[in-house]
Amino acid sequence: MPQGAIYSRQELIDQLDIPQIATVVGCGGTGFWTAVFLAMSGVEELVLIDRDIIEISNLNRLLLEERHVGKKKIEVLKEVLSDIRKSTRIEIHDMRIEKSPDCQVLRGKIFCCTDNLKSQQLICAYCKKNDLIYQRIGYDGTILNVSRAFPLSFEETEERQGYTFTPSWVVPAVLAAAAGVASVLYKHLSLMEDLGKLHIQHSSFVPEKILDEAKQEHEDYITDHIDDYLPSGYGYCDDCTHCDDCNRVDPEDHCSDCDKEYTQADLDEKIAEEKEEWLKETIEEIKSGKVSSEELKEALKQWLKAAKRRSKNE
Repeated sequence: MPQGAIYSRQELIDQLDIPQIATVVGCGGTGFWTAVFLAMSGVEELVLIDRDIIEISNLNRLLLEERHVGKKKIEVLKEVLSDIRKSTRIEIHDMRIEKSPDCQVLRGKIFCCTDNLKSQQLICAYCKKNDLIYQRIGYDGTILNVSRAFPLSFEETEERQGYTFTPSWVVPAVLAAAAGVASVLYKHLSLMEDLGKLHIQHSSFVPEKILDEAKQEHEDYITDHIDDYLPSGYGYCDDCTHCDDCNRVDPEDHCSDCDKEYTQADLDEKIAEEKEEWLKETIEEIKSGKVSSEELKEALKQWLKAAKRRSKNE
């Protein structure tokens, strides 16, 4: 944790983990703010990687002036960060991550803010191999992409590989950067109900109260729709000699002479098996390209659209 009067209130936060070194790849809309948040948090050394110049269209989401247009992003960002925290050591690389050897410049905790899918995959693979923290930060218009998962694509095209231009606005750029930095440095931020319209998927931290409520809601749904989770006829004894359809799931609905009652553990196990089998079949359908479910086709179609937007972030 950084020391000094600047950080006197920050030091009151438990479990806030400020890295000594961090790398920001891509210094555009999200990368700019990611670097600013890292420097203001007290990171001692920042490695900045980008080879693009500042254009007039960048000024709607970067805290810069028109005099910066035409200059290298990393050089201007270094100047901004030096004004904010003079003690922060800043190393800049005028380059893009296009081949595996390029990743040698990555150090510390890695914040991937580039809009190039191939670069994202190279960086993530390098981090996994070398046991480095990888945090993907991006957005497309108003859709934030903050993830540590390996960047995937169903279909690789030249359009998806290139550096692209996407709808851009300062607020989601700042939100994505803040969420990405918080995900690595401090995992216990919570949003109150006032921000209900801000939708977060697969958050690395969810308050216990929300977890308990979601778990109970899911259990209640399964209980109310149990027939949707069981095969036809499941739970009934076919060979009971004392009755026609002895129910082995409900203890109150089976004859006293039948010893084939299913316990709750048996029921839970059967549900888990059915879900696992369904998951395997679905994965095989996707891999083979022969998806039969119209609902799944539509879901994949929407996923592809979202993936395309994410690959064109900034």
